[in-house]
Amino acid sequence: MKPLNILGLIVLFIGIFILIGFWLYKFFESTEIPLIIRGGIIAIILGVIIILISLIRERLKEKKL
Repeated sequence: MKPLNILGLIVLFIGIFILIGFWLYKFFESTEIPLIIRGGIIAIILGVIIILISLIRERLKEKKL
């Protein structure tokens, strides 16, 4: 990958993490949503993030071989 592409991806992910962090803050600040629903949504989001990270790592390992 070119350095400019890497920089663009880093900035993109920083922006995404900032937005997700703000959304999570507002999500947990709300008392209208039951705790079990909040926990379920967070578990789904974390599961998707873990799967995406593992797929990215796998693809990067394949390219290095």
